[in-house]
Amino acid sequence: MMKFNPLVSIVIPVYNGSNYMREAIDSALSQTYTNCEIIVVNDGSNDNGETEAIAKSYGNKIHYLKKKNGGVASALNLGIDKMAGDYFSWLSHDDVYYPNKIERQIKHLRGEKNKNVILYSDFDVIDGSSAIINKFIIPHYKPEQFEYELIQSSFLHGCTLLIPKICFKKIGLFDETLKTTQDYHLWVKMAKQYNFIHLPESLIQSRTHAEQGSCQKNHFKEIDEFYIWFMNKISTKNIPDIYNIEPPIFFRKLALNYRSRGLQGAYRSANQLSLKYSFEKGLFFYIKMFIAITDVPLWINNTWKKFKPLIHLFSRETINHLLTPFQTKPNLQKKFTEVYKKNLFKGVTSRSGQGSDLIQTEVIRKELPEMIKKFAINTFMDAPCGDFHWMKETDLNVNKYIGIDVVQHVIDYNNKHYANPGRLFLCKDLTQDALPYADLIFCRDCLVHLSYNDAKRVLNNFKKSGSRYLLTTTFTGRNQNMDLNNGFWRTLNLNLHPFDFPEPILLINEKCSEYDGDYSDKSLGLWLLDSINL
Repeated sequence: MMKFNPLVSIVIPVYNGSNYMREAIDSALSQTYTNCEIIVVNDGSNDNGETEAIAKSYGNKIHYLKKKNGGVASALNLGIDKMAGDYFSWLSHDDVYYPNKIERQIKHLRGEKNKNVILYSDFDVIDGSSAIINKFIIPHYKPEQFEYELIQSSFLHGCTLLIPKICFKKIGLFDETLKTTQDYHLWVKMAKQYNFIHLPESLIQSRTHAEQGSCQKNHFKEIDEFYIWFMNKISTKNIPDIYNIEPPIFFRKLALNYRSRGLQGAYRSANQLSLKYSFEKGLFFYIKMFIAITDVPLWINNTWKKFKPLIHLFSRETINHLLTPFQTKPNLQKKFTEVYKKNLFKGVTSRSGQGSDLIQTEVIRKELPEMIKKFAINTFMDAPCGDFHWMKETDLNVNKYIGIDVVQHVIDYNNKHYANPGRLFLCKDLTQDALPYADLIFCRDCLVHLSYNDAKRVLNNFKKSGSRYLLTTTFTGRNQNMDLNNGFWRTLNLNLHPFDFPEPILLINEKCSEYDGDYSDKSLGLWLLDSINL
């Protein structure tokens, strides 16, 4: 029997890619599986010939194509049209293949009776200097679940895939009208007819940087529109069998997933489907489903607040205050280690969440250095520092940076990759561990994840450190605060009860675009710690 040894076409679309393209091409040429052709498609770069010069420097080791600018989808489609291989492998110009990427996939296919399957794998995330900053381990899904899991979370990385050329002949090519979601669109269509098989190992390095398509401002809008499109086409016939769950509950969970990711249009579409199928089953089912999936409904909470003055002695806040000395402190390390381990914040480029990507921090990265200069900040404490994803792109220009976080493996990683004589990372619980002095404590997106009691513990601990200023998250447009109860996040206006901060010295509006602008009041407020009385 002849050994299965198909030609694999590695297609590298590029636009103004002189910064990282050489690494990508070198990784393609270094594949241990040698029956490959490498096609570089220059999508109309306008960088004074720099991209073209790099491509041409490889001579006949690659096939070089040049076209007018039309977007990633158009460049990929030209590569697919010109490829001679039986299998297609996409390599973004800023990503890197591990040497055994193609070999591992072909080896797996040799054991498959049906060769017309699509393979995908885990992947590592690297920064601009090629340091690994995150690892994405993808769960295994049954073939019948794959399509629905794909639209619940964007776990699939296109450059990990190995796709039979016949798939494009039957399903079609990338949609050239889509600028950043052409891959989402095509994978869903392919999943209806072909099995996707997961190889549980990292086969590529995916680079994150400010210029990439997924970091552009229109990216989340296109993702939102993509999911709306899918909601209009989704079939509910197999959902109960696949998940052993009623369609109304499935769509309600899907809606909550979208809302947590800031996909407001998709949230509304999924919620409408949930309501539709709920009412088909009757009002009682809808009430049962709503209570089962959500926390105490908002209208109950509002009703409670109306009657609260009449029964103040028995209010939740008063009881919590009386019981505080006897309450066991929660294990915040366990809680937030779980967050990072399972990527519960659903971050794509950072496990600290979407709010820590390069889009949502664009304003802060510009304003923070100016504020530091204005207030003569020399010692800067970042508490919590998270995975340092966006902060490493910020030129603070301080003498000493101290990153604090409660997750030990995050601190270990940060110390290994980012520590230097003026920068260190410490593992501490902000609610109780002694903290060093700092001219400024930067506490972004922290108190919103804590109960009133824990938030006050943190603030009192900040004051005990003797530090001078506090720069922290506050939502200036909110007219009331709510305790966390069983939730994981909510907005806080620190000028309101129970914090009652004075007016801030300075406000930086982050211009937050998450949730379709619902949090446009999200700001960083600057206070003297001595002015805060709890």
